[in-house]
Amino acid sequence: MQKIIPEDAACFVVMDLEWNQRASRPNRAMPHEIIEIGAVKLDRDLRLLDEQQYIIKPKIYPVLDKHIREVTGIEPEELENGVSFPRAFSAFLKWCGPGARLCTWGPDDYPVLLRNARFYERDLPLEPPLNLQLVYAHLLTDKPGVQVGLSTAMEALGMEMDLPAHRALNDALYTARLMARLRAALEEAPEEKLAALRSAVADEALAARSATRAVQTHFTHYDDALADKSLTSVPCPVCGGETKLTVPWFDAGHGRYMALCDCPEHGTAYAQMHFKRLYNDKLAMNQRVYLATPERAADVLARRAAASEAQARGPRRPRRPRKEGNA
Repeated sequence: MQKIIPEDAACFVVMDLEWNQRASRPNRAMPHEIIEIGAVKLDRDLRLLDEQQYIIKPKIYPVLDKHIREVTGIEPEELENGVSFPRAFSAFLKWCGPGARLCTWGPDDYPVLLRNARFYERDLPLEPPLNLQLVYAHLLTDKPGVQVGLSTAMEALGMEMDLPAHRALNDALYTARLMARLRAALEEAPEEKLAALRSAVADEALAARSATRAVQTHFTHYDDALADKSLTSVPCPVCGGETKLTVPWFDAGHGRYMALCDCPEHGTAYAQMHFKRLYNDKLAMNQRVYLATPERAADVLARRAAASEAQARGPRRPRRPRKEGNA
């Protein structure tokens, strides 16, 4: 792992989360509420040091979603005896200790942890994790961009699954077991594959710490929402200050919009925006922005050129966003 991990990392903390939600009418400030944190601590040689589990009593969504209950096996009585998120979060950070390097399977857990922390006005001092799913895809498949499930990866490597899946601690333990296999793949990987992996890891780290906004609007039409500057303005993901659009919002297809903007202090940022239709037929705007690499900026410019060329060939009817909660 040392080939893609900073030398000052004191240990690895493999983390997995389970969260609750309400699909029909989510709380836009926190659409996913963490109900379980599972973590395994490894030394730099991937030897097991400790393991920890935190059960969290939900506050935003006190009723456990039926699907979440079926998938995880978590029962409402278990959550009722859990602790508050601030208490579990503080205990988790203390347990991680200084110099811990987070690892996860997939890109979703860290943004959810960050959003829960921000909701309770807590700082998250841990850097974005090493996504081991990304490492697996780059080194052990011929499709670096594919997202391979944890159980699928273990089956492909002939690894036994002797614990119930979809509980945070068990999935963290499984991910920790996979790390030894991935370390061997890293040692044997050619430099061109390592370079591509490092670039993907750096790009994902920027996205993981992105600034996000979710706003329920009173608009029912795209054009009206896009004309509202309070929705289309983009804050700097680092300082939160105003930015200037250098590539204005454009439709990149499938109801998703992109833009580039500049912060005088922190440089170019990349912004994404899409809309969902709520149960009351109004639009909800979702926006994400993070600092752009030169490669990302070039990609946006290429997409903008392609969108302009397509528009010149003839107008395209915007896709109507689906209603929130629909499959």
